[in-house]
Amino acid sequence: MTAARMTCVFEELDVYLCVTTPIGSMYRYDLKAQNCTIVIHGKLFLGDLILLGIHGYDVILGMDWLTKYHATIDCKQKTLALITFEGESIMYKGSCLIPTVPLISAVKACKLVRKGCTAHFCKIEIVDTQELDLKSIPVV
Repeated sequence: MTAARMTCVFEELDVYLCVTTPIGSMYRYDLKAQNCTIVIHGKLFLGDLILLGIHGYDVILGMDWLTKYHATIDCKQKTLALITFEGESIMYKGSCLIPTVPLISAVKACKLVRKGCTAHFCKIEIVDTQELDLKSIPVV
């Protein structure tokens, strides 16, 4: 579902929310929707959503939402257990896809280079940026 198809009404926040990613990008958010319906395995959950403009992320469910639904996260099994308002337990299993390109940490890369491994570095820079259209942002 995209933001355009949601029944929630987005309104401006009183203050801007700034988020910095681990790679140093900063995003500023100013739109939120209260009491949006989130459907997981056919069960309805309510949550306040802040509209994200980050490609690749649909919704980030915060600690307040996870606590509200008694969430239990098992990182090894990639599962999320939730309890609905009616007391029903549901289990969501995340994708177990392996990345197509193996990733290693910068520390490990430096160690491999010191051992004589060949390294190729590249820089990717986005030159043409465009504003995201509300209709193209996936939400739930």
